[in-house]
Amino acid sequence: MIRPLLQEVYQDDAWKMLVCCILLNLTKRTQVDIIRDELFTLYPTPNKMKNANVDKLAKLLQPLGLYNRRAKSLKRFSEDWIKGFKSVDELYGIGQYAKDSWEIFQNDNLNVNPTDKVLLKYLKIIKESP
Repeated sequence: MIRPLLQEVYQDDAWKMLVCCILLNLTKRTQVDIIRDELFTLYPTPNKMKNANVDKLAKLLQPLGLYNRRAKSLKRFSEDWIKGFKSVDELYGIGQYAKDSWEIFQNDNLNVNPTDKVLLKYLKIIKESP
């Protein structure tokens, strides 16, 4: 059985989808899977994440590496999300992978040319399926 991408799992909650994209930077899906249920239980909304204790959040993110930077990024990203945005790339911590994921999973734009091999494979499968 093929595991759905986290972008598919959280497609109906765009904030959580982008949180997953941020977490996936420089780490593996298996590492993110270890902490994501607890993360979204403790911080289910942008408001909760924005108000998180950075040390407590960093401790939870420790298995991913770069945990202090990730904690600060997630808090700042959530603050930006709450303020609102016109384009997803205005949000703090959003790189090419997250922008491509946004286009594919939030804007239903399959005419994206991602550099990420997982997103490329996903698009290939989707475009080839009947």
